[in-house]
Amino acid sequence: MLNSGLFAQPAINARTLTSLFLALALVPACRHRTRESAKDAGTSKFIPIAAERIEAVNNGTKQPVYQGPVGAIEGTVTISGDAPPDMLPFLDKIPSDCDVAKQTYGKLFREGPGRTAPDVLVAVTGYKGYMKPTADAIEFEARNCAWSKKTIAVTFGQRIDVKSKDSRPYIPQLLGGPPGALLVAVPGGESVPVFPQEPGHYVLIDSMRLYSKADVFVVRYPTFDVTGENGRYRIEGIPVGSVTVSALLPSTSGTASRQVTIAANATASVDLTITFSASSFRPSTARAAASNSN
Repeated sequence: MLNSGLFAQPAINARTLTSLFLALALVPACRHRTRESAKDAGTSKFIPIAAERIEAVNNGTKQPVYQGPVGAIEGTVTISGDAPPDMLPFLDKIPSDCDVAKQTYGKLFREGPGRTAPDVLVAVTGYKGYMKPTADAIEFEARNCAWSKKTIAVTFGQRIDVKSKDSRPYIPQLLGGPPGALLVAVPGGESVPVFPQEPGHYVLIDSMRLYSKADVFVVRYPTFDVTGENGRYRIEGIPVGSVTVSALLPSTSGTASRQVTIAANATASVDLTITFSASSFRPSTARAAASNSN
């Protein structure tokens, strides 16, 4: 079981956070085993989490809500080193009319122009004060037999709204959370809500297409972003002072981090590079995050 305390927003140095990111990528997701979840395992993931519980989990030390000056960080994450190897088992399962899925899952990780890195979780930690997310949900799209990203991040208490953006239905299933009934995101229909029940690392699959997977990180703070196809990220609303910016590419467990000083009403530019070595990469390690999906 993954220690959910790792998902707090502590003041930690870069080396500690890098090790923390590795732990998130390598250890299977924590399962919620309280009497309440066992009693209502089939429906709890469709029910919003009570505000009192969100507050207790995300702000266990009862810090005041931060109301001071804030700044932002933006930048580009790139890949250095070896090219991503082919994922032949996935390619064999992808239908010929699902070109986007082949591009998304056909290699260990995706690359954009100039070796930019999509699907990288970038997080800012080390500041003082309690921060809340500005939205109740994030929208996560499915199109052409694939998820829009291979990495998702939410603050505990936020839901994931899964929506079909083409003519196909999709059935999201969060592995590592309570089992139970599944909802279908139908073409032209409403989004399907998914509520992670604990902070931790999960895997979101499409039950109709088991090759379609996304790493889900549920953390206790809102200062994060996931890079797009151009490798860009932007994180706003960061308290001023010294912070740590860290990046994780879940499929390789590759990380990078830097210390940065946030100034009021200013945007710091922070580019990060994650190195991949095919000779030292162990496929069994990368599969650990999704070990429950087979």
